[in-house]
Amino acid sequence: MQKWAKYRSSFPPLTFKPLHLDLLFDVRDDVVKVTQVLSLRNVSTSARSIIELDAMNLINIVVMRYHSFKPLGEVKDGGADFPAHVASLKDLKPVEKLTVKTGKITIELKTPVPAGEEFVLRTENLVKPTANILEGIYYDYTLPDMPKSMITQCQQYGFQRIVPAVDRMNAKAFFTTTIIADKRYTNMISNGDLAPGFWKREEKTGAKIAIYQDEKDGDPKLPERKVIKYYNHKVNMASYLFFFGCGVYETYTRTLEYPDGDVIDLQLLSLPTETNLSEEKKKRRTKQHMDALESLHDSVLWTYVSTGPETCEHKEERSKVYALIKTREKLKEDPVKNQAELVKVRKELKEVMSVWKNTGYKYTGQTYREIGMQNSNYGGMENVGNTTILQSRLAPSDAISDGAYMYMHAVKIHEFYHNINGSQVTGYSPFEIWLNEAVTVHMERLRSQDIFGKGNRLSMAARAFIPGSGPLASDSGPRAMPVEPEGFNLTNELITGMTYFKAPEFVRMIELCMGSDLFYKGLHRYHETYKNANATSIQWIEAMEDTMKDAGKSVNFKAMAHGWLKRSGHPKVDVSVTYDEKQKMVSVEMKQSGFQNVTQKMDPEEKGGPWDIGADFKAPWIFPVEWGLVKDGKDLCTGMFTMSKDKEILKIEGVESPPDFFSFARGFSFFGTYTVSTATSAQLVLQARTDPDLVNRFIAYRAVADKEKARLVELCAKGKKLSSSMVSKDYTDTHAAVMFDEKLEGSARSMICMENESLDSREDLKHLYWEMSAAKDAMLAAVYKQHEEKILKMFDEIEGKNVAGPHKDQLHDRAIKGHLLRVIVAGAKEAKDTKKAIVRSAKLMKSMFMSDRIRGISTFLSLEEPVKRDEKIAELKKTWGKQIDMCETLISIISSIDSKDSPKIIGDLIKDDIFDINLAGHSRQVVRNWAHNRKRCVLTDDGLDFSAELLARVGKVNQMSVYALLDAFGDLNKFSEQQKRKMLDCLKNARSKLDPHVEVSLYNQIGRLISAGEKS
Repeated sequence: MQKWAKYRSSFPPLTFKPLHLDLLFDVRDDVVKVTQVLSLRNVSTSARSIIELDAMNLINIVVMRYHSFKPLGEVKDGGADFPAHVASLKDLKPVEKLTVKTGKITIELKTPVPAGEEFVLRTENLVKPTANILEGIYYDYTLPDMPKSMITQCQQYGFQRIVPAVDRMNAKAFFTTTIIADKRYTNMISNGDLAPGFWKREEKTGAKIAIYQDEKDGDPKLPERKVIKYYNHKVNMASYLFFFGCGVYETYTRTLEYPDGDVIDLQLLSLPTETNLSEEKKKRRTKQHMDALESLHDSVLWTYVSTGPETCEHKEERSKVYALIKTREKLKEDPVKNQAELVKVRKELKEVMSVWKNTGYKYTGQTYREIGMQNSNYGGMENVGNTTILQSRLAPSDAISDGAYMYMHAVKIHEFYHNINGSQVTGYSPFEIWLNEAVTVHMERLRSQDIFGKGNRLSMAARAFIPGSGPLASDSGPRAMPVEPEGFNLTNELITGMTYFKAPEFVRMIELCMGSDLFYKGLHRYHETYKNANATSIQWIEAMEDTMKDAGKSVNFKAMAHGWLKRSGHPKVDVSVTYDEKQKMVSVEMKQSGFQNVTQKMDPEEKGGPWDIGADFKAPWIFPVEWGLVKDGKDLCTGMFTMSKDKEILKIEGVESPPDFFSFARGFSFFGTYTVSTATSAQLVLQARTDPDLVNRFIAYRAVADKEKARLVELCAKGKKLSSSMVSKDYTDTHAAVMFDEKLEGSARSMICMENESLDSREDLKHLYWEMSAAKDAMLAAVYKQHEEKILKMFDEIEGKNVAGPHKDQLHDRAIKGHLLRVIVAGAKEAKDTKKAIVRSAKLMKSMFMSDRIRGISTFLSLEEPVKRDEKIAELKKTWGKQIDMCETLISIISSIDSKDSPKIIGDLIKDDIFDINLAGHSRQVVRNWAHNRKRCVLTDDGLDFSAELLARVGKVNQMSVYALLDAFGDLNKFSEQQKRKMLDCLKNARSKLDPHVEVSLYNQIGRLISAGEKS
């Protein structure tokens, strides 16, 4: 039996390449009939009479062949006349033989298709949408008494659930889509521009407006329907980027004018989740959506002006361009009055932009949409021209948390940048999903930093260290997979922290090694070389190497890439620092580990493939180290060093006096961990307080805090009952110094001081979840006990300044206020006097900002006795539970309750009417929060029973939603045999309820955990 369902050999060169798909969607509430005219070319070297197409769960498949037509000929860059080609089709006959198998259909032709020749098939089939299979066509949020909303998700293999297809990432084609659906739908959407005859210009704004035509010869007994048609004829696209949608939306539109005068339309299609609004609330909702459109507008222009091969050039001109755009947009508020001034500004814009030889990406379509969706496995999806985004992250709202607000801005640039990186240039196969995502995430981070400040990099680094389930932990756990693995069962297994975190960090490391200017020129080279085509990982690497060679620099990025992409794990570096007073020199000795015990090797399937480069799987990692010597809170000197061997020595000369400390791997310059073994406790405390590099302040603080936590955990493991009086003053002073440091943004202080029930720095202690929980509580309680008056005063002062909007302005204050409340709660619990905490949580519960309300309610529920707690939950279900955005937040709050009766509380939640197991967002929140509570979900008998129930119950509906719970079993082999057996029984119990042929991914991943546990 094969280890994986898919290997690289599962994606050989195409035999038949699709050229054009003409699709007709005949939409009814319970079924969609899809008719397809599929034009293909035999791209093999011989005549072919057998064609195999992907087809999953399609009903009543009929296949016919046209024997007479006008060939398309060359279709590159949309040069063909697709309407004329379709109009020429004649002589339609059934194919000679059609065989339908699971996931495939095989077509046998009497007359073979010669090599290089075109042929055209016509297919018909029915699709029955569902609410829980979130691939192909599925149902989304629908208003009462309206036709059912339908959208598609085609990544990675959803398109074959719509029509028979060559459903491969390298099968890029052009599309024509016609939709016939209920007249009550406000929007019927697909990729491309509205076809001629189906649009007009809105007089006031110049925006394109869809013109729907009436259905001809419709059934008079059924609801009236209308027709719309789209041409995706300019840029070819992979089938996983296809989109079809019919729904009732609120539509918000604005135009975007590029500096050269070209204009496109931007649209937000928002789900009407709130009805019967007052006029005041309608105005507020409209403003919130127009603010979201402004964010999208600015990100699209940022892509054009601030990315591309000249990213590091034209600094002054770039600032002037943004200033002129701002002026132009203001003048456009009264274009008649300001006509002369507008002409002048537009002319100046073109003159300033003339210094660019190559700008960043410019959108090729006429309309770019963002579409709100309620249900998805993903936060967003870059369907060409029609990005779908979770409704709760589409626009600002009264229900949006601070994290969601930041995500809202980030997802806009992320999905738009996919137009060039992922859509225009597409990875060759699912093994290159990382290639589509990593550069895109890198750009998203740059844009987020532009909006929210440099603290955004600290946020990224802190995410890497999230205990148990963060990227570093996942990369070392039993389910770890390389960025580009040897195989997979379902492509959802590739949508992980490795793809969205480790891979972007690899891209950032390449930029550090190249220098930003050459990096962006290398990206441009890659995007131009493979424009409207596909690329492999090696081809991306070669584009970067060739750019360096053109600059006279010889590099071998292939070896570096192999280490980072083809194996799991990451460097663990031991750093030793000495200062030679006589020679005025600092010596830094570095030893990396983590590669010596790698068990991976090249799979036979990859022999002769792009990665058959003779690389050693046990070679040391290659990575950049940014460093600094710090004295009195200032940098004495800084630099960058590339580590490529297991041991390296860096000598820094001309250092006149000993530095306070050495700041290693600044800005999280490589994906991994390090320990400065020569650093004293005093140096770590000083670094946590004064390092100019925020990331290293965080890491130094964690070293101080983890040392203290480890000491307390060891005491607790010996039977000692922990209290605040047992916590060292070194820790409380360091925590306070950071917490009260007003030179730092509030969110940075909150991230640095965050204490979790974790201790990843100590492999021998990291599984003692109960002891870590007790240590965390004692540590925070000690901080409160020592600084109670100042903490309460600081909280009250910040809360007293809380005013309504703008959302971004007080974001940092809310973050530190949330941390202060956590400290107050810890102190209250130890003192068994919760009044001060309850009073402050009550204030937050009345806040106009959702993050405050969440913290206030969560605190209230954690402090109140069960009867009052349950009364509050029941009250919230009647209010928050009735709104889709608020409901998901409420589910998150309830499933985060840490109590001995948590299994019952969450079990009751799952049975409640507000919970819909078909909604991935609902299930994800419950599973993730329960998995985070490891001391209960795997170390109590009722918790294990509930974990088994949750794995099976949710997994049978949506496998992807329960992956997080598997991470809770990551320390399986550290426990006693008795506890380990209980955990294995839990996994076996859950697995026994799964179908190995239906829930194949989850079944196999649980199997890997069981196997790892039983082998040890």
